[in-house]
Order: sequence, then structure tokens, then C-alpha cells
Amino acid sequence: MLILWLGAIGVGILAMHWGAQRVSEFLGMLRGRLGLAEVAGGALIGLATASPEISVNGAAVAFGWADLGLGTALGSNVPAIPLVVAVAYFSTRLNRRRAVAEHRAAKAADDAAPPPKVPHVEAEAGGVQALPYLAVVLLLAALTLPPPWAGLQPIDAFILLAAFALYFTRATVGQGADLAAGRTISRTELFRMLSALAAIAAGAVLAVVASRRVNDALGVSDLVGGLFITGLLCALPESFAAWRLSQSGRATSAFSGTMADGITSITVALVPSALVGLPLSDVPLYAANLVFVAACLVFYLAANDPGRGEWFSPFKVVVFGVGYAVYLAVVFVITRP
Repeated sequence: MLILWLGAIGVGILAMHWGAQRVSEFLGMLRGRLGLAEVAGGALIGLATASPEISVNGAAVAFGWADLGLGTALGSNVPAIPLVVAVAYFSTRLNRRRAVAEHRAAKAADDAAPPPKVPHVEAEAGGVQALPYLAVVLLLAALTLPPPWAGLQPIDAFILLAAFALYFTRATVGQGADLAAGRTISRTELFRMLSALAAIAAGAVLAVVASRRVNDALGVSDLVGGLFITGLLCALPESFAAWRLSQSGRATSAFSGTMADGITSITVALVPSALVGLPLSDVPLYAANLVFVAACLVFYLAANDPGRGEWFSPFKVVVFGVGYAVYLAVVFVITRP
């Protein structure tokens, strides 16, 4: 039965990500119509890519398993930055080799052929995405960790929504043109959107119910199960999307989308849990996750050149990999019987 429930989690997450991909395509079309830059467009796409975490949290609260939703939101955030750094590095190396080969062929025919560009993350991604992400992580820690008001409270829901609105406004307002005149949403596009939202909702219910059964079978808490089963599985499809974006030379979109997804996951996605009031069942484990995400962002900002942006290297891949290994060791110590 355990294998069947694990398979059910996978089916539910695939359904959610299928729906999220359709929503992303719709919002990507809207981004083009608005003329948003890649960095600003990441905030828009983040709403779609974080829809699995949002829907899982809503379903988990509805079933009375809010810890599962919290674990999923954190579990999809923690490995996201190390994964996207590794994915971007290896995919851009492949893209670079292909670009160099094409350049040599073009240069043989035309000496004026421009040299290939190395894909990298634009410098603006630091201020528009990474810095607000770090601010939101620190805000969540301030709202939930101090003993007098530990846990998520109803008032936190409004504070988190306000923080997201501030981030979204700052990332998008003034970054593009007005909506193109004469372009309306077709019935086909509307039907695809409704089908995508239905798939996300159905997938969330299936994933939450199956996750609860797996947690019971393994004898782990909902927070731990959400962190290392449901949340981790939610993060993997996003990594595949980052691979495609980075390999096509859109590393800025890959990073911006990942960070926007993270911001949405720890603001909008946690609103249902905050509205019902969620005490922290394991404060050290919860704090360890916030500390790791914050450390990743601090290192990313430190490595981001204000003038040139973020360039990929084996050193950065190793640093994030070692950091994640240290995180796993700390979690093991915290959660061992």
C-alpha cells in the first residue's frame, strides 16, 4: 500500500504541475502583452509555479492537517536555490558549447559574426527578487519564532498578504507597457485556464490525502513528511523547467521564477494555515529551514556582481551542495529519536 500511496502523491503533483504549466503559459502570454522584462515577469510567473504549494496548503487546512501544508511550503523552498544553481550551471555549459560550435561555423562563413554570449542572471535579479525573498524569510521568522507570538496567527495572514502585495507591486509596476489594445482572452484560453485550475485543485486533494497515508505508514510527523516527501517532489518539476530555461539562454527567467515561487510559497500559500492558527510543532526543525533559505540568499546576493550579474562556476555549485548536505545533517540531529 505504501508504494501505491507514493504513486498517488506523484500523480497528484504531476496534475498540479500540469495545471501550473498551463497557467504559466497564460501568464507568459500576458507578460508579453504587458512588455514586462524577464526579472519583473518572474513575479507574474511565480504565482503560477507556486500554485501547487498554495493548493496543497488549502487542502491540508481543509482536512485538518495544516502541518503537512507548512512542511510542503518549506520543503519546496529549501532545495530550490541549490537545485536551480546546479541546473543552471550544467545546462548553460551545454548551451555554451553549442553556441561556440555554432559561432565557429558562422565565423568560417563570415568573419564579422558576433561572439556567443554566455547565459547569466542579470544584476537586477538581486534587487528585484533575491533581496525581497530574504526580507520575506526574515519577516516570517519574526512573525512565527518569538515565544510570545510563536506560530502562525490570523493577523499574520494579512501581514503576509501585504508583504506579497508590496513585493509584487515593486517587481511589476513601471516595468512594462499598457495592455495591447484590441487583444482579448479567447474562449479557448479561458477553457484552458479553467481546466488547469481544476487539475491543480484535484491534484492537491489527491497529494494531501496520499501524503497523510504515507506519513502514517512511515511513522513520521506531517511536518517532516511535507518537508522531505511532498515538498521535495513539488520542487523537482520546477527544476526541470529551470533546465529548459537556462539551456535556452534564459537563466534570468529561471532564477527569477524560482525566487518568485519561493516568495509566494511562504506568503500567499501560508495564508490558510495562518487564518486557522497554526502552532509550531517542531520549532528547531522549522527554524533550521528558515536559516538555511536565508543563508542561501545571503550567499547568492554576495556573489551577485551589481554591474554584471550572476555568473555560474563549479565553486558556487559546490558551496550550495555542501550547504545542503550540512542542512540535512542538522535536520537528522534535530529529528532523530
